[in-house]
Amino acid sequence: MRLEEMVRPLPGFETNKGWGIPYVALTGQYKSWEATLGDVYDQFGSGLVLRSYEDRSLGLDNSIRGGRLAYNFRDLLSIKLVAGQHRNHFDRGWKVWNPDRGALGGGDMELNVGDLLGTTDHGVLLRVGGSYVAKYERKEEITQIRDGQTMALVLPETVGAWASRMAVAYKDLNIYMEYAAKGADPSRGNNYIFRRGSVAMLTASYIWGKNSLFIGARRSENFDFRSDRGASQNDMRINFLQPFTKQQTYSLAALYPYATQPKGEWSFQGQFATKLEKGSWLGGRYGTDIKLTASVVRDIQRVWEQPEWESNPQDPSIMGSDGYSSSFFGMGGPLYHSIDLDIKRKVSPTYTFSLGYSNQLYNQQAIEGHAINGDLVSSNIFIYEGKNKLSSKVTLRSELQYLMSKQAQGDWVFGLVECSILPHIMVTLSDQWNIGTTKEHFYMGSIAGSFGAHRLQLSYGKTREGINCSGGVCRLMPATQGVYLSYNFDI
Repeated sequence: MRLEEMVRPLPGFETNKGWGIPYVALTGQYKSWEATLGDVYDQFGSGLVLRSYEDRSLGLDNSIRGGRLAYNFRDLLSIKLVAGQHRNHFDRGWKVWNPDRGALGGGDMELNVGDLLGTTDHGVLLRVGGSYVAKYERKEEITQIRDGQTMALVLPETVGAWASRMAVAYKDLNIYMEYAAKGADPSRGNNYIFRRGSVAMLTASYIWGKNSLFIGARRSENFDFRSDRGASQNDMRINFLQPFTKQQTYSLAALYPYATQPKGEWSFQGQFATKLEKGSWLGGRYGTDIKLTASVVRDIQRVWEQPEWESNPQDPSIMGSDGYSSSFFGMGGPLYHSIDLDIKRKVSPTYTFSLGYSNQLYNQQAIEGHAINGDLVSSNIFIYEGKNKLSSKVTLRSELQYLMSKQAQGDWVFGLVECSILPHIMVTLSDQWNIGTTKEHFYMGSIAGSFGAHRLQLSYGKTREGINCSGGVCRLMPATQGVYLSYNFDI
């Protein structure tokens, strides 16, 4: 059970306003069966057709209120059934169900073919799975006047999506592939076109010695799947599209984060990691970790049914049509790319440093809907992080970052100093300074204390307006200035 009080939510989370008990669940197990009544979080496969989860940093919670039934037979066969209604902030009030909204339900099955056929004994692991999810909404018509005539667009009450997947592993080689398709789903997100949606995804990883390699590709088209056809932002998403871009952890490297485009994209990612031998000229006394990551995202190629729709895909006349046609391998313009090099080295028992470089291209017009000094923001980011162990209890961590760009707001500098005193106290000071166009400082100071199961943090400073992302799901956050207090208690 979870109680939430958001009568005065933080800036940027105004739609979350309210209070109540949004999550309550009762789960029971009997032999190979498990049943849950109440609010459910679950995922089918990689989430292409269903993923319900919570991410408080984004104000996202799409739990399903209803039930879940799961069966697992000796790790050979697993079956899951989920049905209910999505949470949409506090629109239910204190009711169990919102009668003005629809519902969704689906099932997932996974079979351990390797154990069934005996290939596991020879080192070959093989699993296959399949999922189906359907949503139901009340009948709705959108009326338009075209050429002096009143026309009614009848929206489907039920929309289904299915997915199939396969995972293969042999020694240090792992391959995963999944394909999903969705029926005609006219919604606010696609301007009410009736074109079907699809996703194809393939990943592979290999490990040898102290080296590892990962490659992945995904094509998605018209796959914004929600339980309410009029929902926007992050509300009532049924599925999840796994990002194929590096999840940046440093402030300036994450200044222009990429948001997965459910309308359509081709995305590719590759990563090579290695550890140089300790004692060698390059590895140093303690060894050196090197990681090279590259990500490329492009739009899909579209041939619009009407030429004017290409420059204005929100034209009301597009409603009710298929909108466009697209070849599977056709690619459009660039949406994003990044090339990242990370080096980490321990120099002595008391000093470790990391160096990073990132070259990024960010289509601000396509992702944010506006641009400054050109649609494409090209940037080069240089990063240094150092950790100095001053004593057995005191550690000093510092960061220095520099971003170079001729677009958007130009160059940025970021500096941070953090002192941790074991076992309780951590003090942090940072400043993010725009030295391009605004010349504005965004400073922040905080002190945090951990005492057993209690953690208390007090901060003061300014945050800039920008996009906050987690796993390719993003939210626009306004600029703020003030005092921030957080308290956590682990039971």
